[in-house]
Amino acid sequence: WCNAGHPPPLLITQDGGTTFLDEHGMLLGSPGLDDGRPDGARHLPPLSTLLLYTDGLIEARGTDLTDSLTGLRHHSSHLARLPLPDLCDQLLEHMEPNGEDDVAILALRVPGATAGAPHTGPDAPTEAR
Repeated sequence: WCNAGHPPPLLITQDGGTTFLDEHGMLLGSPGLDDGRPDGARHLPPLSTLLLYTDGLIEARGTDLTDSLTGLRHHSSHLARLPLPDLCDQLLEHMEPNGEDDVAILALRVPGATAGAPHTGPDAPTEAR
């Protein structure tokens, strides 16, 4: 993946573990991008969820961004096993965007591994790139 100034994607494992994917580059449209952008790569465990979102979900006047990101991690960890539409709805309800900025959420669930199957093909751990 390549981040151009957006909030960091959040990886939510099936057991509720959360990790921000912090690899990022310069803001989109910044001068001096002739050298390209840094890419990040991470293996995504089976049944994990990758959450991409705009800053309208977490930023509000008078609210500390670190506290908002911590709240997103904490709440997401409790929603790890919900179907994706429910997970997104619950995040919107809990994070209470204030309407000052647009909000978009994109959630991707990695397929689960099949019992006894080798770790290749569509059920193998997925890589975010």
